[in-house]
Amino acid sequence: MHARGRVLGPAATRFNDYVGTVAADDAEAIKDRPSLYELAQIDRDRFTIVGIDLKVDGPTAATVYAIDRREHAVARPDEIVELGESQGRIPVRPFDIPKPNVEDFIRHAFRRISVRLVTQDFSGQVLVVMEPQADDLEA
Repeated sequence: MHARGRVLGPAATRFNDYVGTVAADDAEAIKDRPSLYELAQIDRDRFTIVGIDLKVDGPTAATVYAIDRREHAVARPDEIVELGESQGRIPVRPFDIPKPNVEDFIRHAFRRISVRLVTQDFSGQVLVVMEPQADDLEA
């Protein structure tokens, strides 16, 4: 018997006027700075973080999604992938980060983060950034 749950799909807002992608690099371990596991108050010996939601809609909310390796008898990332392939899903638990400050959360959790948003009307188009021509600068 499988527990029911919701699929963790792509990010969405009320109207999705802009859609896009995000990429981030893990923060390096630095003494006296909390790790992502510490920010989320998750036992890194038991759980593996597999996803993060960051929402700004009035108050900021951050949720980390992690798999319980003990419960699912997996240890390594390849075993988690194998579990997902064999069951068609990876069961994760949500962990809300208490009262996150967006900038502090991003600075502590990631070394670098990049967000790219494109208006929905053009999200399926190839956008090419052209270098300015000399005559463009003379206006």
